[in-house]
Amino acid sequence: MLTIRQIEIFRAVMITKTVSGAARMLGTSQPGLSRMLGHMEDKLHFRLFDRTRGRLVPTTEARVLFEEIEQIYKGFSDLEHVVRRLAKGEDRTFRVGASPSLGHSVVPQMLSRLTTNYPGLTIQFDILSVEQADDWLALQRGDYALTVFPIDHPNVLSSRIGNGRMVCAVPTGHRLADRERITVADLKGERIQSFREDTPHGRIIARMYADAAEELEVSTYIRFAETAVAFVAQGMGVALVDSFTAMQPHADTVRFLEFESPGLLPVYVSRNLDVARTLVGETFEEIARNILMNLPRVIAHNITL
Repeated sequence: MLTIRQIEIFRAVMITKTVSGAARMLGTSQPGLSRMLGHMEDKLHFRLFDRTRGRLVPTTEARVLFEEIEQIYKGFSDLEHVVRRLAKGEDRTFRVGASPSLGHSVVPQMLSRLTTNYPGLTIQFDILSVEQADDWLALQRGDYALTVFPIDHPNVLSSRIGNGRMVCAVPTGHRLADRERITVADLKGERIQSFREDTPHGRIIARMYADAAEELEVSTYIRFAETAVAFVAQGMGVALVDSFTAMQPHADTVRFLEFESPGLLPVYVSRNLDVARTLVGETFEEIARNILMNLPRVIAHNITL
């Protein structure tokens, strides 16, 4: 059986048609290469070249062997091509889901950077409700989830990677619209759009009111912060929403105000522990952390987080 080095030498001689050319191609000495060819012929029990007047003429056996070796090299070339495509994230789909406010604000920026790193990557993106997130990852319907709550499942790892905060959406003509900062006490008597207390947003809002020793009176319960902002735009009162929602484009009739003591909204990245992390996944985690750590702060009444 020939060694890989012997195959390399034989192929180089067949391609360059001279021992000296093969030696230059492989970066080795000509005498050493000639000795190796002799060892190969002894091992194979047939001649590879007819040596006449310093010329190497391939034998019929050598030509047949060369054809087989070229098939092997083509396989290696195909393998290298596959490896390069895998390294670039090509030929696979990266499936990511997110809470609505994150999916409509920071996640597009994260995925834009990810596809810059992996131009051939196909993205599948889903907006996930609290009820959907557990099964979505646990049943391997997705690779990663970015949520404002941890996913409580034995097969899922949730890591806190950042925070948002609660802000207040008010109509532009509202009595508080020109204030730089407000408190929950300032909202006394307002029609408030809010979340039920068994939701991530609702628990934070309830804690803000409890810490301020104020009573929360909700006029309209909503499931999504975007809905609450739409209600505010129609003059239905004010709303406590997260700063990721405030980052999104909204009607000019809505302003977002900071609280003096805002409740913090955690952000988690989650994945299934039964699925090995890919290079694409590791890159996504790094990008997500970097973007959340470097979000700009507030500028006047325009919340950018």
